[in-house]
Amino acid sequence: MPRLALALALALSAAAAPRLADACGNSIRRVVDSDVRAVQSAEHMLAQGNYAQAISTLRLEFGDRGLVFDKTRRPVGARAQRILAVAVARTRGATPIGMDLGGPSEAKRQAAVAWAVLTLRIQHTGAAGSDPVRTTELAEALALQPSGRAEALGLLQDLATRDLVPSAEGWALLGELTRERGDMDASRKAVERCKQIATDGVKCDTAENS
Repeated sequence: MPRLALALALALSAAAAPRLADACGNSIRRVVDSDVRAVQSAEHMLAQGNYAQAISTLRLEFGDRGLVFDKTRRPVGARAQRILAVAVARTRGATPIGMDLGGPSEAKRQAAVAWAVLTLRIQHTGAAGSDPVRTTELAEALALQPSGRAEALGLLQDLATRDLVPSAEGWALLGELTRERGDMDASRKAVERCKQIATDGVKCDTAENS
């Protein structure tokens, strides 16, 4: 199966393969506890900018089942998918995530990004009300696809008009996208907002040294 088709199938699949441990109550409790610890660790790694480590942690805990969308999935599973998708976006698909998605080749990177876009879109659509965090994360992934950059810009501009862009990464991306459109004033303002809240490792002005 072509990698992009595989990414689509994984993101839209209605069921994930259960662990064997799901057969009895005590085992389920141990699995859930282990899943929660792994997700909490990966969330911390994501916040610290350790994206490859976050991916590795989730892959070790969830395996390929972490790639498959399941509408009946426990909340911890949805959290794991979100973290994995954001980490994929922030590594531009360069880190393997399983099922032949992600890695050094352009085809694998594109497939991983396609999976991330679909996963984050599903979670964004399913979120109650307007969630600036999910919207910004979706924009980050969309911007990695040439066909998605206009949509990413629209999502971020809508948030920016209400001062709701929640992350330095979001402001940095808005600065990049508005600069591409020739709106240098908006780009400068977005870069400045990024610098006000950025932590180490976030590059606010992507035009520098480019």
